[in-house]
Amino acid sequence: MEWISRHWRILAVFVFMTLLLSQIPARAISRVLPDNVTLTGVSGTIWSGRAARAWVVIDQQPLMLGRVQWRLQPWRILGGAPLSLSSDWGRQALRAQLGYRLGGSIVLQDAAFNINTQLFKAFVPLYLGGVLSGEFAQIAIDEGHIVDAEGVVRLLRGAWTARSGNLPLGDYQIDFSSADTVGVGTVGALKTIAGSLELSGNVSTTATDYQISVEATGPVARDDAFRQAMSMIAIPNQDGFSVSLTGQY
Repeated sequence: MEWISRHWRILAVFVFMTLLLSQIPARAISRVLPDNVTLTGVSGTIWSGRAARAWVVIDQQPLMLGRVQWRLQPWRILGGAPLSLSSDWGRQALRAQLGYRLGGSIVLQDAAFNINTQLFKAFVPLYLGGVLSGEFAQIAIDEGHIVDAEGVVRLLRGAWTARSGNLPLGDYQIDFSSADTVGVGTVGALKTIAGSLELSGNVSTTATDYQISVEATGPVARDDAFRQAMSMIAIPNQDGFSVSLTGQY
């Protein structure tokens, strides 16, 4: 009580500023967003708001995010993830809690997504159909690169979308975890849940490079047309083919 009586003016100013900031309308957030991010139908406040529609322009192509909601809890800046985000666009859904680590890394916690792979065709020549989903306890991003990840990614109803028709492949899963080896940030183990193309392998990443090693077997792996389509990156063998890729970001 003695501290309050001595510093009541400072406390009053703090309460006043908090109440004032809490009333700032959500539309003010548009002024600080990058030029390639657009929000429409914005309502609420900067602390807890929503947009009826949002999209991001990547390589001159719009990536629709749909309905977006956010909640900012500034008191969690030092000990957690102060910003909660979610978006919905049809069957496409994204959610995550964002925070920072000492050193400047961005951390996503309790992150999940559900995306149709057809979405990527606007950006890369991807001939893969299916639904891509993921759930992560955390993802750490430093200078635009993923340096740590704990979670799982699944491809369900995977299919090769060839001109002659779609070729069913199967369902797959990659389990990501922190690497035990010094210098390797994240490792992933690929396995086949079910399907006529059986895949197994590993993925490893660091802050600067990546390595992918995959073995493909099963009826589809021995299909001549599919092997021809994969010939740019695959090495054929008796049971199917293998893929080994290394590179830098």
